[in-house]
Amino acid sequence: MGIEHNREGVGRRKVMIESLAVESGQIILDLGCGGGYQVRDLALAVGSEGRVTGADPSSDQLDAAREYCSDLDNIEFVEESGTDLSFSDDTFDSVTSTNVLEYINDVDSTISEIRRVLRKGGRYCTTSVLWDHVRFHGPEPVLNNKIHKVFREHCIHQMLPLELPRKLQENGFSGISSMSLSFLNQTMHNNAFAKWFSILMAKFATSEGMPGDDVAEWQKQLEEADREGRFGFVSFPVLTTGVAV
Repeated sequence: MGIEHNREGVGRRKVMIESLAVESGQIILDLGCGGGYQVRDLALAVGSEGRVTGADPSSDQLDAAREYCSDLDNIEFVEESGTDLSFSDDTFDSVTSTNVLEYINDVDSTISEIRRVLRKGGRYCTTSVLWDHVRFHGPEPVLNNKIHKVFREHCIHQMLPLELPRKLQENGFSGISSMSLSFLNQTMHNNAFAKWFSILMAKFATSEGMPGDDVAEWQKQLEEADREGRFGFVSFPVLTTGVAV
């Protein structure tokens, strides 16, 4: 189970739609749409008179998104990245992206492209993470620190939310605001983000060459901490919103 299905994912999408001030009949782009969960929620919000486009560079993700949204006819999916969008100027009423910008090397060029395809007065809402503050608690400190240090390599921009207001302002946005979506998990139950994320971190650490025994020991210690009531996981996503000028 990933974040899209659990309470953190559902809550994040609800806040995103509220921040976009979605109206019936709007045309919206979800950049880096992944499996289509946010696309579906947006399509339901804009109704039959509106339209939502999901863009993602991964054909596998797009196949999954098409299947997930197959019962809706106001959605289209396109395979492309945010650095060179194929859409005409002033195409969309709103644009969203979730955990996308921190993985793109040239963030400014991507924001500039988003502004180009966004109509004046349209909103851009994006979620990115303060990765320095994402942390598991419970395992032995030396091993835990080692896992977290390796995981830093998964992402180009560790603290992007701190830079985004300036970047948005420099690329044609005003009325910029930031909202903390931070959360704490104190258990590893199957509907907790921490459960899924611990598996993701373990797989990444293994792929980066960390010894399998160390990774397995870290996962074992997480489970022990959970059973003994001393487990914690903290994450710090930030929702940043700007209006095209």
